[in-house]
Amino acid sequence: MRIGEIVETTSTGFVAESFTLNRPPPLGSLVAVSLPAQDMEIYAVVAYGQTVGLDPGRRAVRRSTEIVFDEAIYHEHPELKHILRTEFGAVLVGYLAEGQVWQHLPPQPPPLHFSVQTVETGELRRFTDHLLYFRLLLSYNGPVSPLQVLAANVREVYRQRGSDRAWLDVAAREIATLLKNDHEALLTVLYAIDPGEASAIAERRGQL
Repeated sequence: MRIGEIVETTSTGFVAESFTLNRPPPLGSLVAVSLPAQDMEIYAVVAYGQTVGLDPGRRAVRRSTEIVFDEAIYHEHPELKHILRTEFGAVLVGYLAEGQVWQHLPPQPPPLHFSVQTVETGELRRFTDHLLYFRLLLSYNGPVSPLQVLAANVREVYRQRGSDRAWLDVAAREIATLLKNDHEALLTVLYAIDPGEASAIAERRGQL
């Protein structure tokens, strides 16, 4: 399903405008950009979302009253749908080419104005069976901490894989390996994924 259109693109990620106001895809979700001419599918993880005015130099103003607020504001001011836009940024984590999944940056960034799509469960399972892309998420530099983006991705993939506990355990071990020299960062990610598991690790290491 098409969920947005790329409005800014680089070798490491892209920004897309969402087709639905105030509803960017979930933080950490896996999305895709299809390149039929190259027989390639580029994968990215949603790293942030924001809703702003069409004029970036003009800040939104309060429109609520004592009786008109929240969702009612959009009914009272239908023009808002035409002067606001919701964007989301995504970090590139791999691609599918010639039937092979690669978990490193694609050779070219996705083209401007191409569609961003959701990823079906089978496709998501195939991509996330390997976790080399975690390294790309940890190197991300953006408005949301890479640790929180990684944790959000693990939560979202776990949910879409049908609460696959075996996969979650493998993901936790991979994260522990990647962050073995940064105990605080490890606990930050694990607390964001599973507070119980993070507490257990901290107790074993005498941190609580």
